[in-house]
Amino acid sequence: MKPLSTASAASQLLERIVNGEGAMLRSLALNGPTTATLTLSVQDKHRGYDWIDISFEMSGMNDAKLVDDKQLDFIDTDEGITVVFEDGQWGLAVGRYAGLEALKSAPLYVIGASLKYAEAPFSG
Repeated sequence: MKPLSTASAASQLLERIVNGEGAMLRSLALNGPTTATLTLSVQDKHRGYDWIDISFEMSGMNDAKLVDDKQLDFIDTDEGITVVFEDGQWGLAVGRYAGLEALKSAPLYVIGASLKYAEAPFSG
């Protein structure tokens, strides 16, 4: 997994994956008491808009609204995803939000100390 170290790096990644608009939410896993991984399928501008899978791992979680894997299919991703770095914390949410406090109204979000991502071939 590659760490996201700055808000600028997160913005570049989001631009590359078209902000996750229309993404397919694949899985949400709790890897421990303060770590979760969200995997989704997105289009990649660098690959001619081919689909890839991307996993985001949040560590040091201190706030979250999570759902069961069975509910992922029912979450609307037309607005994409939000990645925010504010006050030394990372936030990841489904939908478009302007800050950590705002993303707490998302149907799915995590807030924590560090955020990493990994790319994989499209899982179809």
